[in-house]
Amino acid sequence: MMKHGDDPIQREQAKAYIEGHMEEAVREDWEQLLLEDEESLTSYMEMLDELQEELPLLENSSAFTERVMGDWAKMAESSAAFEQVAVEEGGRRYRWYEKTIFHYAVAASLTLLIMSSGMFDKLHTGQMELMIPKKDSSPSFSEQVIQATSGWLDQLMGSRK
Repeated sequence: MMKHGDDPIQREQAKAYIEGHMEEAVREDWEQLLLEDEESLTSYMEMLDELQEELPLLENSSAFTERVMGDWAKMAESSAAFEQVAVEEGGRRYRWYEKTIFHYAVAASLTLLIMSSGMFDKLHTGQMELMIPKKDSSPSFSEQVIQATSGWLDQLMGSRK
Protein backbone atom coordinates (compact mmCIF):
# COMPACT_ATOMS: atom_id res chain seq x y z
CA MET A 1 0.00 0.00 0.00
CA MET A 2 1.35 3.44 -0.93
CA LYS A 3 1.81 6.09 1.69
CA HIS A 4 -0.03 9.38 1.35
CA GLY A 5 1.79 11.42 -1.31
CA ASP A 6 3.63 8.43 -2.91
CA ASP A 7 1.86 8.59 -6.29
CA PRO A 8 4.74 8.57 -8.83
CA ILE A 9 2.86 10.71 -11.36
CA GLN A 10 2.10 13.37 -8.77
CA ARG A 11 5.69 13.29 -7.52
CA GLU A 12 7.01 13.75 -11.07
CA GLN A 13 4.59 16.63 -11.66
CA ALA A 14 5.61 18.19 -8.34
CA LYS A 15 9.27 17.95 -9.36
CA ALA A 16 8.56 19.54 -12.75
CA TYR A 17 6.59 22.30 -11.03
CA ILE A 18 9.38 23.01 -8.53
CA GLU A 19 12.05 23.06 -11.24
CA GLY A 20 9.91 25.23 -13.52
CA HIS A 21 9.73 22.75 -16.40
CA MET A 22 5.95 22.99 -16.89
CA GLU A 23 4.06 24.83 -19.60
CA GLU A 24 2.01 27.82 -18.48
CA ALA A 25 -1.40 26.11 -18.75
CA VAL A 26 -0.22 22.96 -16.98
CA ARG A 27 1.45 25.05 -14.27
CA GLU A 28 -1.78 26.98 -13.63
CA ASP A 29 -3.73 23.70 -13.43
CA TRP A 30 -1.15 22.33 -11.00
CA GLU A 31 -1.39 25.44 -8.82
CA GLN A 32 -5.16 25.06 -8.67
CA LEU A 33 -4.72 21.39 -7.80
CA LEU A 34 -2.35 22.31 -4.97
CA LEU A 35 -5.02 24.58 -3.54
CA GLU A 36 -7.75 21.96 -3.75
CA ASP A 37 -6.12 18.52 -3.29
CA GLU A 38 -4.35 17.64 -0.06
CA GLU A 39 -2.59 14.62 -1.57
CA SER A 40 -1.05 16.78 -4.30
CA LEU A 41 0.07 19.31 -1.72
CA THR A 42 1.66 16.52 0.30
CA SER A 43 3.52 15.24 -2.80
CA TYR A 44 4.71 18.78 -3.51
CA MET A 45 5.94 19.32 0.06
CA GLU A 46 7.77 15.97 0.11
CA MET A 47 9.41 16.67 -3.24
CA LEU A 48 10.39 20.14 -2.04
CA ASP A 49 12.10 18.55 0.98
CA GLU A 50 13.93 16.06 -1.25
CA LEU A 51 15.10 18.74 -3.71
CA GLN A 52 16.08 21.24 -1.04
CA GLU A 53 19.80 20.57 -1.52
CA GLU A 54 19.56 20.99 -5.32
CA LEU A 55 17.63 24.28 -5.22
CA PRO A 56 19.61 27.52 -5.36
CA LEU A 57 20.09 29.42 -2.11
CA LEU A 58 18.68 32.86 -1.59
CA GLU A 59 21.68 35.16 -1.18
CA ASN A 60 20.08 38.27 0.33
CA SER A 61 16.94 37.04 2.02
CA SER A 62 16.17 40.28 3.86
CA ALA A 63 16.22 42.33 0.64
CA PHE A 64 14.07 39.72 -1.05
CA THR A 65 11.60 39.79 1.85
CA GLU A 66 11.43 43.59 1.76
CA ARG A 67 10.84 43.61 -1.99
CA VAL A 68 8.10 40.98 -1.79
CA MET A 69 6.37 42.75 1.11
CA GLY A 70 6.58 46.10 -0.71
CA ASP A 71 5.09 44.59 -3.86
CA TRP A 72 2.41 42.90 -1.80
CA ALA A 73 1.50 46.18 -0.05
CA LYS A 74 1.21 47.97 -3.42
CA MET A 75 -0.92 45.17 -4.79
CA ALA A 76 -3.14 45.16 -1.70
CA GLU A 77 -3.63 48.94 -1.91
CA SER A 78 -4.55 48.86 -5.59
CA SER A 79 -6.85 45.88 -5.01
CA ALA A 80 -8.60 47.66 -2.12
CA ALA A 81 -9.04 50.81 -4.23
CA PHE A 82 -10.48 48.79 -7.11
CA GLU A 83 -12.85 46.91 -4.79
CA GLN A 84 -14.03 50.22 -3.30
CA VAL A 85 -14.85 51.56 -6.77
CA ALA A 86 -16.57 48.30 -7.67
CA VAL A 87 -18.66 48.37 -4.48
CA GLU A 88 -19.67 51.98 -5.07
CA GLU A 89 -20.75 51.13 -8.60
CA GLY A 90 -22.68 48.00 -7.58
CA GLY A 91 -20.00 45.49 -8.46
CA ARG A 92 -19.30 46.63 -12.04
CA ARG A 93 -17.62 49.70 -13.47
CA TYR A 94 -19.95 51.52 -15.86
CA ARG A 95 -19.17 54.10 -18.51
CA TRP A 96 -21.17 57.32 -18.25
CA TYR A 97 -23.37 56.40 -21.21
CA GLU A 98 -24.23 52.99 -19.70
CA LYS A 99 -25.84 54.44 -16.59
CA THR A 100 -29.59 54.35 -16.24
CA ILE A 101 -29.88 58.04 -15.40
CA PHE A 102 -28.31 58.90 -18.77
CA HIS A 103 -30.96 56.86 -20.59
CA TYR A 104 -33.75 58.55 -18.62
CA ALA A 105 -32.33 61.99 -19.38
CA VAL A 106 -32.12 61.23 -23.12
CA ALA A 107 -35.67 59.84 -23.17
CA ALA A 108 -37.06 62.85 -21.28
CA SER A 109 -35.21 65.28 -23.56
CA LEU A 110 -36.49 63.58 -26.71
CA THR A 111 -40.04 63.53 -25.33
CA LEU A 112 -39.94 67.24 -24.55
CA LEU A 113 -38.47 68.00 -27.99
CA ILE A 114 -41.17 66.00 -29.79
CA MET A 115 -43.95 67.50 -27.65
CA SER A 116 -42.78 71.07 -28.20
CA SER A 117 -42.43 70.57 -31.95
CA GLY A 118 -46.02 69.36 -32.26
CA MET A 119 -45.03 65.98 -33.62
CA PHE A 120 -47.60 64.15 -31.49
CA ASP A 121 -50.39 66.39 -32.90
CA LYS A 122 -49.44 65.38 -36.43
CA LEU A 123 -49.67 61.68 -35.65
CA HIS A 124 -53.46 61.80 -35.46
CA THR A 125 -54.88 63.31 -38.64
CA GLY A 126 -58.57 62.63 -38.04
CA GLN A 127 -61.12 64.40 -35.90
CA MET A 128 -60.27 63.96 -32.23
CA GLU A 129 -63.44 63.20 -30.33
CA LEU A 130 -63.84 62.63 -26.67
CA MET A 131 -65.76 59.48 -26.15
CA ILE A 132 -67.94 59.51 -23.06
CA PRO A 133 -69.65 56.24 -22.25
CA LYS A 134 -73.41 56.31 -21.94
CA LYS A 135 -74.73 56.36 -18.42
CA ASP A 136 -76.82 53.36 -17.58
CA SER A 137 -78.36 52.48 -14.29
CA SER A 138 -75.58 50.13 -13.11
CA PRO A 139 -72.90 51.64 -10.85
CA SER A 140 -69.30 51.82 -12.07
CA PHE A 141 -66.70 49.29 -11.03
CA SER A 142 -65.00 51.70 -8.60
CA GLU A 143 -68.36 52.44 -6.96
CA GLN A 144 -68.95 48.69 -6.57
CA VAL A 145 -65.54 48.27 -4.92
CA ILE A 146 -66.22 51.17 -2.54
CA GLN A 147 -69.63 49.75 -1.61
CA ALA A 148 -68.16 46.28 -1.01
CA THR A 149 -65.35 47.72 1.13
CA SER A 150 -67.64 49.92 3.18
CA GLY A 151 -70.03 46.97 3.70
CA TRP A 152 -67.15 44.82 4.86
CA LEU A 153 -65.95 47.54 7.25
CA ASP A 154 -69.50 47.98 8.62
CA GLN A 155 -69.70 44.24 9.32
CA LEU A 156 -66.29 44.29 10.97
CA MET A 157 -67.16 47.27 13.18
CA GLY A 158 -70.55 45.75 14.03
CA SER A 159 -68.94 42.51 15.22
CA ARG A 160 -66.62 44.44 17.57
CA LYS A 161 -69.46 46.14 19.42
